Amino acid sequence: MNRKITVTLLSTILILSFMLTACSQPAPTPAPAPPAVAEPTKVPESPTMAPEPTKAPEATTVSEPTKAPEPTAVPAPVSKYNEAPMLADQVKAGKLPPVEERLPETPLVETAAEIGTYGGVWHRGFVGPSDRNGLIRIVDDSLVQFSIDGASVEMKYAESVTPNADFTEWTIKLRKGSKWSDGQPFTADDIMFWYNDVVNNKDLMPSVPSWLLNKDGSEVKVEKVDDLSVRFTFATPQTLFLPEIAQRDAGDKNYPMFLPAHYLKQFHASYANQADLDKLVADAKLKTWTELFYLRQDQFDNPDRPVMSAWMATNRYSEQIFTMQRNPYYVGVDTAGNQLPYMDEVQVKFFADPAALNLAAIAGELDEQERHIQLANYPVLKEEEQKSGKYKIYLWSSTGGDEAGIIFNLTYQGDPELTAMWTQLDFRKAVSLAINRKEIQESVFLGTGEPRMGIIKKSSPWYPGDEWAYKYTEYQPDQANALLDGLGYTKRDSEGYRLLPSGKRVGFELSAVPALGAYVDVAQLVVPDLKKVGIWVDLQVRERDLHFQMREANQLQAEVWNQDSAGTMFSGSTKFDIRLPIYGNLTYGPLWKTWYDTGGKEGVEPPAPWKQIVALQDEAKSAAPDRQTQIAQEIYKIWVDNLYDIGTVGLTAADQGVAVVSANLHNVPENLTKDWALRTPGNGKPELWFFAQ
Repeated sequence: MNRKITVTLLSTILILSFMLTACSQPAPTPAPAPPAVAEPTKVPESPTMAPEPTKAPEATTVSEPTKAPEPTAVPAPVSKYNEAPMLADQVKAGKLPPVEERLPETPLVETAAEIGTYGGVWHRGFVGPSDRNGLIRIVDDSLVQFSIDGASVEMKYAESVTPNADFTEWTIKLRKGSKWSDGQPFTADDIMFWYNDVVNNKDLMPSVPSWLLNKDGSEVKVEKVDDLSVRFTFATPQTLFLPEIAQRDAGDKNYPMFLPAHYLKQFHASYANQADLDKLVADAKLKTWTELFYLRQDQFDNPDRPVMSAWMATNRYSEQIFTMQRNPYYVGVDTAGNQLPYMDEVQVKFFADPAALNLAAIAGELDEQERHIQLANYPVLKEEEQKSGKYKIYLWSSTGGDEAGIIFNLTYQGDPELTAMWTQLDFRKAVSLAINRKEIQESVFLGTGEPRMGIIKKSSPWYPGDEWAYKYTEYQPDQANALLDGLGYTKRDSEGYRLLPSGKRVGFELSAVPALGAYVDVAQLVVPDLKKVGIWVDLQVRERDLHFQMREANQLQAEVWNQDSAGTMFSGSTKFDIRLPIYGNLTYGPLWKTWYDTGGKEGVEPPAPWKQIVALQDEAKSAAPDRQTQIAQEIYKIWVDNLYDIGTVGLTAADQGVAVVSANLHNVPENLTKDWALRTPGNGKPELWFFAQ
């Protein structure tokens, strides 16, 4: 049998050569530029060349900041702001107030390589409601946001975020005159509504998020200072507040840390008339007010919900084409005083699967797309880039991690004999040593990246050393066999699989999702590798929502997933802290999380190494930078030594790093550090992208 995987879609290349011309879509026609906007610089006629496919592009290392950045600088006041023609028409018709009245007194001033022109539709794709995080990435809807290189945090809706001298207090100040998309003021009350009426409402949030708890378990104090300011007070120094709140949006189906109180109170039991609320629940064919509240606060499922983001929904994301139009009250302007965004609209088309989406991208039907673009198609994309010039191909790299690791559920209760088997470290060592990573690197990732564990890249001060980056990554099937023999699994069945004392096969079910990463392709190579040492693997390819449901319900035995939080280990939805929601985490041990959630009353008590990681995580949040570096290195060493995530290959552009960009679309960064924590492509500032005329 030929072990070389025929990577996804390459079997269609010959067909594509006949389809490309017929399937191409003309670039959208942009609206006329506002009078005060300069003409854009033309893109070079020759496309930008991507790095050689045998090397993974270097990424800028993320170093989580411990000091508040200076507020975004505002240029000298201008006598007149400019706006998109479609909004100017509404102003003339009396449907909107003038742009000067829609912007805050100190707008967010955003910079880019070129001053853009207004108009056009950004065509993009997704694979349905389960792909919701792809929409989160587009809007990057947060008070502060990561920079293009991921190395710092910048102001966005907040005008400033400042600590006191010892970092125990942080004050968020909003921009005076900021407004929601319906024209209502955006104030401190919208943060306090989130804190008082969502975080501290047991029906909506049974437990307070860990980032809002002090080390002793007490709750952080959150108080309104004035109409524009909210203060967070911690019992001990909190040096990671900025990267933390940069990730406190609606990602992973969480509640964002600011909500339109004036709109959502009608759906909240503490404010609404009970009879009216009951009727709303019944009309929506739901059972509880909490279900109704969650749906109504979701900006992608409820187009009536006011937003702060650059674009606002006009329909629901369950439809064939999900559409967002410009927000007339968006707080940002460019350096020439033009209210952003430049593009009028975003249309996100539903595709039945990533393969269909890739075909559309190759045919030039998508204006910018990196999500679900498969590295396997890089050769044909580059060929078409050079042949037709319809688009450019950029390779965006990450902060480290791995593209597809094997993670065992160490609290699985469906079969105690199986769980006892893979909780043995020597078993996980055997699995790791039996994997031929070089073959995975060549077959799945086109020779890019490197075999490695899921830790940060070498250029980071957090890097613990080569010993841990490459530990257990050599292909050593003989040593794997010796370890398995040492565990007593010496008997085999007629097909060569090892047997447990009960007579069941030594093996496990491996769940993989056919989206975002090369999870299935990697798993298909791991299965025969493990068979060679007598381990049986039942590969189950599952839709993403089902996979997540089973993960949270403690029903997965093992999964294939990436490690994309190596650069933001101490904040947000880091995968290095088992106390965080399972939806955004991995299946290391769901019942360990339950144990922490219930103060040890339920679930399973974590082993000593995980308790040590949790203690180090808590220490890091108030530690000085030098100590944070030591802590990060300690955690990486514990992580690898215990093989909680068996990495395969990392430092490639595979996971949302192959960007297909229309040749007519300007200001898209060629070198963008990508990661989920950074909300890529949101950290590339899509509101500044524009179609050249």
